[in-house]
Amino acid sequence: MAFMVAEVYATHYRGGTFYYKRLGKAKIRVFWRLSFQLINYYPEYYCNEVGDNLIAENLLALTCIDCGTNTTILTPLKLKCTSISQEMGWSLLDGQVDYMADRKEFTMAFKTIDTCTDSSWIKLENYGAGKCWSLLTKVDTSIKNDSPQVQAGLPVYRVRHGCKRLIDLNPTDGDGDPTKCRWANDDECPEGRDSNDVNRVCGRATSLTKLYQEECKIEFITGEDDLQGWYGASVMIEDFPDKTYRKAKSTVPFQFLLDVTAPGSCVGPKIDLEECSVIAPGETWDSEVTASIQKGSDASIITEIQGSYPSGMTMSYVKGSEPRKKVVKAKLSFTPETEGTYVFSFTATDENGVQNDPKSGRLIVSTDGLPFEQQVSPPVILSEQSTPVVNSEYEGTDAFWKIKFDSPVTRPKTKALIKIQDMQGDVVAKYNALDNDVVRFPDSDPTIVQYPAPSGLEGGKGYVVFVESGFGERVWTTPCGRSAKAVSDTAMYNFKIPKPPEPEVECGDSYIKVRIPKTYVNNIPASELHLHDTRCKIEDNDPMYYQIEFGYDECGTIIKRSSKSKTKFFNTIRDDPKPIFTGAPVTRAKHKIEMQIICEMRGVGVNDVFFKPVAAVNPEKYKATGEFKTYLKMYEDSSYNKDITGTASVELKETLYFSAKSTSSKDVAIESCRAMAKFGTCTENDKKYTFIENGCGVDSSVSLTPSGLDHRFSIKSFGFLQYGLTNEVFVKCKMVSCKPGASSSRCADLKRGNCSRRRRSIGNFEEESDTFMTFRM
Repeated sequence: MAFMVAEVYATHYRGGTFYYKRLGKAKIRVFWRLSFQLINYYPEYYCNEVGDNLIAENLLALTCIDCGTNTTILTPLKLKCTSISQEMGWSLLDGQVDYMADRKEFTMAFKTIDTCTDSSWIKLENYGAGKCWSLLTKVDTSIKNDSPQVQAGLPVYRVRHGCKRLIDLNPTDGDGDPTKCRWANDDECPEGRDSNDVNRVCGRATSLTKLYQEECKIEFITGEDDLQGWYGASVMIEDFPDKTYRKAKSTVPFQFLLDVTAPGSCVGPKIDLEECSVIAPGETWDSEVTASIQKGSDASIITEIQGSYPSGMTMSYVKGSEPRKKVVKAKLSFTPETEGTYVFSFTATDENGVQNDPKSGRLIVSTDGLPFEQQVSPPVILSEQSTPVVNSEYEGTDAFWKIKFDSPVTRPKTKALIKIQDMQGDVVAKYNALDNDVVRFPDSDPTIVQYPAPSGLEGGKGYVVFVESGFGERVWTTPCGRSAKAVSDTAMYNFKIPKPPEPEVECGDSYIKVRIPKTYVNNIPASELHLHDTRCKIEDNDPMYYQIEFGYDECGTIIKRSSKSKTKFFNTIRDDPKPIFTGAPVTRAKHKIEMQIICEMRGVGVNDVFFKPVAAVNPEKYKATGEFKTYLKMYEDSSYNKDITGTASVELKETLYFSAKSTSSKDVAIESCRAMAKFGTCTENDKKYTFIENGCGVDSSVSLTPSGLDHRFSIKSFGFLQYGLTNEVFVKCKMVSCKPGASSSRCADLKRGNCSRRRRSIGNFEEESDTFMTFRM
């Protein structure tokens, strides 16, 4: 580590700072800015005008304290006048020198060659008279680092007794490191005049002075016991790798004076200036600083504008707006050749010598310093990099789709939608950018926006992604901190969902193999799909397809000979909807999947040879005729006016109306009714469903109603879970017929709905008969 210390003998010291730039291992460029009293008695520090080159006193030397060789860096120091204040009586003097040390870490000191004597500082109210001063800078070239610096620090700040002053040191760091400020500690204080001098100039100016370390701002307050006069202060500026580090990379000093004057109005001149500008290297920056008398001031004219600014910047009063006026203007001009941030600070005095808080500004010199309005352009959607890609067939399975922009975007503050529309303009999905739970603006890639992939898009159809204006915002901030917003324009682009692949059926010599695209069945789990025989489950061994392979005589396959040379084999892949109740063979819910598999085989094959054994007995045939005494009719509605002939096609849960009738004017009553699949699966899954038993409804939807000699009932339609070729339902009812008007007959008993009574003897009714009917789901 390195320390720079400066000590002088006379009372003309007004403050200063040191900092450095690393040039290589053990090599640095040292910069200094010192302030001295502007008086002819000290010609080494007296500036006639800005730009004068001076040579400091010979008793001052810049040295490396702990170096083994080349310990004297420079003596005397070369100085260049940067700024002058006749009103405040000081000059600012800059200088620099390159130095190669014999080690990577070392201590520099700027000090007098002999022992420090009194009168070094002006008489200080907080420390006394004849105090030594010193500047300290730590140097460590083992790391790539440039120290922080204070370019805008004024040597003297004036404040009236009872008032306060806020000083913004505005430090900068060439590496962009975060900086903090603190008061100097004992190890960084100047040495005393002698062994009896323990009250060294070190730290804060008064007990009420506050230092805001993060902001590097100092609030100077005078208390009732503080006297008028001069107060010295010493601050250390440090840079860190980041804000969490406690150990500084480097530390540099800044020392200054506070001049407390007689009480009066605390309102000093107002300063107006351009607080931040961006230019390119070699470009000339011209601006103005204005000082004016404010309301509440006890003064009427401005006497001078004082400033601390980079070496090479010039300040000249505007003609007609020179000092001794209520408003004073000065022109600033600067042509920097090197990139970086240049900081300046200005204040002014009125005829009472009163100042206000200084005001700072920054000039950022950068090759990226384009005009602000040229940097802000609306973000543009890159449809060829979005999902889906413009004019493409989207075959992906992404959970989230994305919109790609040509620049980073942020979530808008107002409602903006993405709509997925079909070619007729109907919206099938929409997403609001304000919905944080649905639409994502990922930090990992701020150029994209993600939203859930829409469901229900139909294969073979085209769609449009419509993005409303303002869905993406681009916020751009200049190096000066100004920001603007540009929003994306309305955009739309087409895509198409390809027609899904069709299932594949392979009719082999001894097997049937079926491959089904998962998307074709909406990715229903394979465990929910089976053949006629529910034990024959679909297999899931492929990322894109389900498949199953079975023999021609397996899994409930139905065989039909369609001609002498052709045989057809039928099976069905289906799912099981929820039954009416647990264990019931019927349902009132629709199947999601119903795929009939047909293999038509020609020629000699596994199942197309039939034979009749010679040992078979020739059958004898006996034939007779008969007539059902009762029958069942189905009607269109509850009026029972129009019956339905043939097999009716009905919807699930549709109410069906039936009536039991007699062919011979007998009284008819329904004993029981049951249903079965007209075409079974020829497996153990073929079950019957009884919905009327002993004249009473077993199914909760059954309603039985007598009507004269007829017996009517209604029921909500249902279908079988398992069936063969088609889902036709076969209904069989057992009826009894009786003599009309017999109140004690079985018919009368059944029509009264007496479900709990036992079945009567045969003498109480004349005849039992079965009746059949079918309907198709």
